[in-house]
Amino acid sequence: MRYEKIGTIIRRATPAERPAKFTPEQIEKFKTVGAVALGIIGTLGVVALTILAPNIFVAVNKLFLEKHPNRRFSKKEKDIKVAQTFYYLKRSGLIIMKPIGSDIKIFLTKLGKKRLNQLNFHSLSVPKPRKWNGKWWQVAADIPTKEHRIGADLFRKKLKNMKFYPLQRTLWFHPYDPRDQIELIAEHYGIARFVTVMEISRLDLDDLMRMKEYFKNERIL
Repeated sequence: MRYEKIGTIIRRATPAERPAKFTPEQIEKFKTVGAVALGIIGTLGVVALTILAPNIFVAVNKLFLEKHPNRRFSKKEKDIKVAQTFYYLKRSGLIIMKPIGSDIKIFLTKLGKKRLNQLNFHSLSVPKPRKWNGKWWQVAADIPTKEHRIGADLFRKKLKNMKFYPLQRTLWFHPYDPRDQIELIAEHYGIARFVTVMEISRLDLDDLMRMKEYFKNERIL
């Protein structure tokens, strides 16, 4: 498929800067335009380029602004970036593009699904509820390091990256329900039988104050 045709469809699909039809978290979750594209395609399964392009255009706006806060990019420059993204994903074997009339249908290849799973794990986060109930979630990881040192170290590193609060070496806390994410991480590192998650109603006052300050500084609470 010619690069020119992709570019033509993208220019037609993005006549103006529009808000995304997908959740803001879809764009926040990934750090590159290509990753955002994979995430949206993976969510929808199969998507038309005319539907996908405007949403990727929004991601380009956000990422360009973060990387170049003092420079204003033209719509043409952004269109080119979107077109280059799809061309790269296709050339890398991550997506398949099939012409359908005047549009193009896009879906992930097996390699694309594998890459998306890696991105999902890398960018894993605990979802924030509409309203916090004031309780805490404790992750207890009593892992025998002699047999599972690598898994234990990677597990702690992952929780640290996800902004869990380390009350002790084996106890981590979060204000929101992390059960699904912890189950995935523990299974991934082969240490699930050593990890438990429970909701906590009461904490030591000093620990509580430190945790609240920590999560407010991290903009989680």
